[in-house]
Amino acid sequence: MLRRKPTAITITPEDLIAFEEERVRQKTMDGSNAADHSASESAFAGNKYDPNDELKPLPGDKAKIVRTRDERIGVNRRT
Repeated sequence: MLRRKPTAITITPEDLIAFEEERVRQKTMDGSNAADHSASESAFAGNKYDPNDELKPLPGDKAKIVRTRDERIGVNRRT
C-alpha cells in the first residue's frame, strides 16, 4: 500500500455560518413537526426507537463462537 501525506481539512468562516444556519433550520423543522406528530405519538408512547437495535442479536440466535485471530486466519502457533 502506498503511503501519502494526510489530507488537511480547513474550516472557513463561511462553513461555520452554513453549519449554524442548517442547525437553526433543523431545530425549527423539528419544533414544527413535534406539534404535528403529538397526536400520533400518544398512540405509540411506549415504543421508542432504539438506534442500536440492529446491533443486538435476535432472541433465537445462538451466540457466535469467539475465536482468536490465529484461529480465524487458520494459523496454528506452536510454542
